[in-house]
Amino acid sequence: MFSSISAARTVARRRGRLLLAACTAGALAAGALVLGPAGLAQAAGPSAGAAPHIKTLAVPHTGGHEVLARPAQRRAFTAAAGAAATTTPRYDYDGDGRGDLLTQEIDGTIGVLSSTQQKWVTLGTSTVRYRDILTPGDLTSAYAGDEVLGLTQSGRLSMFTTTGLTDGSALWTGTGWQIYNQVIAVGDTNGDGWGDLLARTPSGDVYLYRGTGSATAPFAARVKVGYGYGIYDQLIGAGDLTGSGHQTLVGRDLNGDLWMYVFNGTAAGPLSGRVKIGYGWQGYNQIVGFGDDADAVGGILGRLPNGDLYYYQGDGTGTGNLTARDLVGHQWNDELLSGQGHTPLWGKNDLFGQTAGGALYFYYGYNTGGLSSRSLVDGDWKGARLLTSVSLSDQDEEPLLELYQGVLYNDTPGFTNVSSSGWGSYNLVFGPGDLSGDGRSDLLARDTSGVLWLLTGKGNGTFYGRSKIGAGWNGYNQITGAGDINGDGYPDIVARNGANGHLYLYLGTGSGSAPFKARVDIGGGWNAYTRLAAPGDLDGDGRADIVAVTSGGLLYRYSGSGRTGTATFKARAQIGTSGWNSYSALF
Repeated sequence: MFSSISAARTVARRRGRLLLAACTAGALAAGALVLGPAGLAQAAGPSAGAAPHIKTLAVPHTGGHEVLARPAQRRAFTAAAGAAATTTPRYDYDGDGRGDLLTQEIDGTIGVLSSTQQKWVTLGTSTVRYRDILTPGDLTSAYAGDEVLGLTQSGRLSMFTTTGLTDGSALWTGTGWQIYNQVIAVGDTNGDGWGDLLARTPSGDVYLYRGTGSATAPFAARVKVGYGYGIYDQLIGAGDLTGSGHQTLVGRDLNGDLWMYVFNGTAAGPLSGRVKIGYGWQGYNQIVGFGDDADAVGGILGRLPNGDLYYYQGDGTGTGNLTARDLVGHQWNDELLSGQGHTPLWGKNDLFGQTAGGALYFYYGYNTGGLSSRSLVDGDWKGARLLTSVSLSDQDEEPLLELYQGVLYNDTPGFTNVSSSGWGSYNLVFGPGDLSGDGRSDLLARDTSGVLWLLTGKGNGTFYGRSKIGAGWNGYNQITGAGDINGDGYPDIVARNGANGHLYLYLGTGSGSAPFKARVDIGGGWNAYTRLAAPGDLDGDGRADIVAVTSGGLLYRYSGSGRTGTATFKARAQIGTSGWNSYSALF
């Protein structure tokens, strides 16, 4: 009855019912606020005095990890006279002079494609889920080998050895990196032997952080080196594509055109003017910088939604032209590939369906564009008010929340069992992500009078309190969102007008005092759907998607396009063949 799309990763997440904390039982914790109005009568939850559920999720399992075939071509490095020899691997796990590829899997496993061992090697499972893993090259001589960087949702950028990436023992940590919608490992851009970073703001400005070689302060103060880079939905460090001894930056625009910048300028203006090196790249959900072996021309991997990987290499002529693509692997739907072109959405790639009879089902996304086969959580959720949120901490817990008699509960291991009351006045609660720009995910709640409230998160599943966004939101019969729809780095939401069927896009601003821009009309006809829901990023391109159910029970995916207005979503794609109208709630 329901569609099943095969995927390529093992999932091992399990959850236990624990209370979501905002204040201690009987007394407020320091700085915490009760999230509902004082003295509010509690709303009724499940019937017959049901207690909060204490359940675990049987998460769907999938197949194994296919080894990437090493690209056949390996063009020699031919630097011009006087050029800086900067083409060394940005990450060489096994020390053989050839670049290796780090991955993070859906179950939190960290792995590496080893060129020496010719296979994908499991390195362990991290308790922290990284928003991105960066491999800029050698950062300090204090430790052997190439250091790696892990970036979390909260904006912590930490330097690790390879083993430290899994056990969490950081060599250095810096905060505040959530102000960027992408941080890019671009290798050693000036030939001093240390890896550098490029960081892009939502407004499109780019800043260069040069490596210092220091173990305690690995990056110098940032220098602004460009603007207008917001036109690219993917940006990568591609190694030395020109064969000239200089690193390159490659961007893909929304038309699918590929543009190259060479790091051959001055310290204040290191990037050359852009050169078009490709077109038709919109079919890839990720482009990945790969192939910067010692004394060899750089290259790019392109990943299709089905997990196929294609390799392109610079042709060594100095122009940045690429060779014909080479199919080098299948089933590479990893959660993260180091060197990929866009940070994936954080902590929401699942969907729940609840029937009127109380059965709760769970689906998982695998970056393929579709959903796993459904898995029964259990059948005793009749009358429960359930909701979901983007992860509320750096642990990627993917909360399943429940409102019961005015109290908010959470299926998240590791949270303290304390109460959070006063939620009975809200008829809608969900979590689209970090709306205030502090790196911590927040919740939105609409009360029965139509006022929308922002509940600011602390980053540990608890909240400081609420602030008023505005009134009049009861004109919408559907409001949802989980992540960044247009690709600028801020979470967005959509709302459907119950009277005329128009869908409106509210773009995030990153400011807690005014978290949304003025609404944009996406278009009419959305009342043809009985339900809308936000599963996060299903197709792996780094932009949030939504799904919609027809009265006949079909399920459609609307993928974010990176644009706004009537072009906010790409053409719909059917991902469920029947039966989706059997759910009384989809979230």
